[in-house]
Amino acid sequence: MPRRGLLLLAACALAVPLLAGCGNACFKLADQICSCQPDDTSRANCQSRARDTEKIFPVSSQDEELCQQKLDSKACECQNLTTPEGRVACGTAYQVGPPQTAQPSR
Repeated sequence: MPRRGLLLLAACALAVPLLAGCGNACFKLADQICSCQPDDTSRANCQSRARDTEKIFPVSSQDEELCQQKLDSKACECQNLTTPEGRVACGTAYQVGPPQTAQPSR
């Protein structure tokens, strides 16, 4: 998945469920992920980051489809987020590309 796609998925996943009643899949997914935090402070911080992220990255219809797929597959349930593989399947893992090598100057 391209880096932009990962960033958008992270933005969707962290978006606070302000409109959860409206059926937005990304808001529901964000709510699910934030609810996995171990304590109230962590959950509040997660939701705060999600609100901030939501302002930067608008949710497109493609994003909503991807969020709905993650909800349907149960890829982002709390027990899955405890492993590196589960975080990759959910789309919340940051994947780093190979380091760029310096080109020899001519």
